[in-house]
Amino acid sequence: MPNLMFLRHAETELNKAGIFAGRTDCNITKEGFEKAKEVLKDDEKNFDYIYCSPLKRTKQTLDAIIPNSIPIIDERIIEISIGEWEGKKKDTFDKNLVALYRAGQYTPPGAETTAQVDKRVCNFIESLFNTYKGNERILIVTHNGVMRSIKRNFVKSYEDIMSKNLGQIVLTNEDYNYYLDKLKDKDITR
Repeated sequence: MPNLMFLRHAETELNKAGIFAGRTDCNITKEGFEKAKEVLKDDEKNFDYIYCSPLKRTKQTLDAIIPNSIPIIDERIIEISIGEWEGKKKDTFDKNLVALYRAGQYTPPGAETTAQVDKRVCNFIESLFNTYKGNERILIVTHNGVMRSIKRNFVKSYEDIMSKNLGQIVLTNEDYNYYLDKLKDKDITR
């Protein structure tokens, strides 16, 4: 079964400014680019396949890690749309409301719902496990909203729902079976 490494993009200009980015197509910072160059050792960069969100911050991160790589672009791993919050300073919102949003218990006006995000992310991961049957190593460069969905649906336990810039989650067959068992128990929605 494949080994999937999900990687959140490097620090962006909007991350640094404390602004909700959502689907705003922003650049990574110079510091983010430099840190991304160091995130994996050379012997860890041998991937059979690479997937990337269509937003430039993920492509810039990938270029720092593995220059000149040509990823498969997939819309299902794009960042969550956060509606009216997008482009606004994070500290202008009530901290409890932001915590509920990050936990998937609140949807900002005009934003994509947690169920919508989970559906597309789970569909993406299911397709990878159904397509790749060997020991393929697959890198997926994505966003915090996608990482939160992965934690909610595939990871048995985690310390924090948030993922730092360049944070990683590795999914194995065991994690996928955990997800499938949850589906059988109807704990999650497809």
